[in-house]
Amino acid sequence: MAKSIRASVSKRNRATLRKNFFGPIVDARTERLHAKLQELADKPKPEAPAKSKRELAEQEAAAKAQLDSEQEMDVDAKPTKSMKKPARVQKRNQKPRNSIVFKKRVSSGKGTSYRGSSKK
Repeated sequence: MAKSIRASVSKRNRATLRKNFFGPIVDARTERLHAKLQELADKPKPEAPAKSKRELAEQEAAAKAQLDSEQEMDVDAKPTKSMKKPARVQKRNQKPRNSIVFKKRVSSGKGTSYRGSSKK
């Protein structure tokens, strides 16, 4: 795990490094990325190639088939009178608690130990 910095000197040193050493590096990187993105944004968009009649017909057929299958699913999803909601989900059976019961020890009077023997 990383150590925390509590001392003000350590905090000041870290801030100085961040400002004087790492700051210019981060700024230079940001400038490079900005230039790269600006170059991409300035390029004209490539035009999509024209599709043939055959490809257009195939796309329309696929779209129509997908629409038909969605409509069939909608019809199947409608509940009917014969369809009932499933029964409530039952919890799994839990393990039974221990049912072993020990007899209580009966003491015959003063001086008896727990093992049942009396003083001699």
